[in-house]
Amino acid sequence: MNHVSKAGWVAYLADEMPEDLKIEYENHLYSCDECLSVYMEAMEMEEGSLLIAGDIADSVMKSIKREKGGAEEEATQIRKEQSLRTIARHYLIAAGFTVLLMAGGVFQSLTEYVDSVETTSVKETKSLTDGIIDKTFNWMDSIEKKNKEGFINE
Repeated sequence: MNHVSKAGWVAYLADEMPEDLKIEYENHLYSCDECLSVYMEAMEMEEGSLLIAGDIADSVMKSIKREKGGAEEEATQIRKEQSLRTIARHYLIAAGFTVLLMAGGVFQSLTEYVDSVETTSVKETKSLTDGIIDKTFNWMDSIEKKNKEGFINE
């Protein structure tokens, strides 16, 4: 077999040839030092291109992270705006119901009802001590009346 060119070894490394030709190239490497050195040069060239590709991959990954980070910040901003809208909507609904209830006089009728309940409960409530004192005085007054009537009759 003749010596293999550098382009042939590059194709071998890129896996761009049929299997039977690959086997021939590998067998030729065992017997030819000159082709082995050309193969090593081709391999170093491929490594250099892989390093360049690795740098490209790093820059692409960084740009993806930046875009993704921007998208996350944008999503966070949208969520904040939506929550503020929801809070404002709930506040406006509550204020509207309050105005409707005030216009309908619901709060006024509630306060009148509470006032009437308070006055009736105050009138009916009498403490136990006051009741005992009143009964005691009534009992003592009745005893005094009986004593006075007894002296008058004698």
